[in-house]
Formats: sequence, C-alpha cells, structure tokens
Amino acid sequence: MITVSQLRDFLVKGCSLVTILIYLLIAGLLVAAAVVGALEAIQLLKIAAGTPTQETLTAALQSILLIIVIATLIDMVRSYVTFGRVLVRPILIAGITTMVRRLLVASPSFLDVIGITIVILGLTVAMIYLGREDRTVTKFLNGGKDAASIENEAAKAGEPKGSE
Repeated sequence: MITVSQLRDFLVKGCSLVTILIYLLIAGLLVAAAVVGALEAIQLLKIAAGTPTQETLTAALQSILLIIVIATLIDMVRSYVTFGRVLVRPILIAGITTMVRRLLVASPSFLDVIGITIVILGLTVAMIYLGREDRTVTKFLNGGKDAASIENEAAKAGEPKGSE
C-alpha cells in the first residue's frame, strides 16, 4: 500500500523533473536564438564597417546587447538546473542590459531618459545587495567553496573553467 508521504514524494520528484525538462527546452531555444542573433550581429557589423553611420552602429550594438541578454537568460536556466533555484543576479543583469538597449532603440524624451536611468540605478543597487545573497547561496550549494576557489581547483587539476 502506498502511503501519503510516498505519493507526495513521487509527485514532488515528478513535478521537479517536468520543470527541469521545460527549462532545458527553454535553454535549447535560447541557444538557438543566440546563434541566430550572433549571425545577425556579424552581418550588422560588416554593414557598419562598410558604412559607419550612427544607424548602422546602433543596430549592431543593439544586436550585441540582445545576445548578452540571451546569454544571461541561459545562465539563469543553468543556475536553476544546477542549484534547483533561480539566482537573482542574472535576471538583474538582463534587466540592466535591456534598459540600455531601450535607450538605444527609441528616441526617448528627456523624461524617458531620466526614468530609464532611475530604473538602471535601481537594478544596479538591487544587483549589489541581492547579488550578495546569490553568492552566499552559491557558496553554500558548492559545499562552502566560492566560485574563485572552484576555478582555482579546476585550474590546478587541468580542467577547463566551469566544468563542474
């Protein structure tokens, strides 16, 4: 006979597995988007090199910033799959990068620039304070080791960085 506790544990594990599978699917789609974005950025950089106008350079920069946002989202998915929780810092970095892109994409009014600047400052302050919590959690999940000591151990062992 199955107890309620066993059934609950089975359902929790099943839901966790489904969530991880969904995040892995999202990661695959983000990688595909990053590859397509990189190809577009290369084309835009070629155009900007041929005719370096403000419009061509802005388009190339926007494309590069979009790739940064996508890479940050991929890192967020990686942290969830690795640690079982979403770290705040990658989300804040994506937010800051998105706000910078917004300044470049539109022709913002003076009030828009002030508003976007306030949002960027708020996200930066949040990243400083909440990022400390992420570092503490990451250190706890890595058995008390911080990222630098893990990288040093990997370098001593001859492993590439991030192969943990």
